[in-house]
Amino acid sequence: MRHYSGPSPESFVLFSKRIVLGCGCGERLILLGLEEDWRSEKTFFECECGARLTLVDRVEEEAPGIGELLRGSIKAPGA
Repeated sequence: MRHYSGPSPESFVLFSKRIVLGCGCGERLILLGLEEDWRSEKTFFECECGARLTLVDRVEEEAPGIGELLRGSIKAPGA
């Protein structure tokens, strides 16, 4: 019989910072990690509306917690 002792250390991603990019449509994109990890001359991120975002599009606001993000992304069947 196997006993479950919780998630293994490999199932966690450690990050030291988060960067929030804001789009003109109102959407936010959250990047986990250091700015240096994302910095590149050609790095851009695509919003759901199709707009291209870069680190210049950073917004200085508190990003939602992971629990809040998950609650907003999971819909009940038939909802």
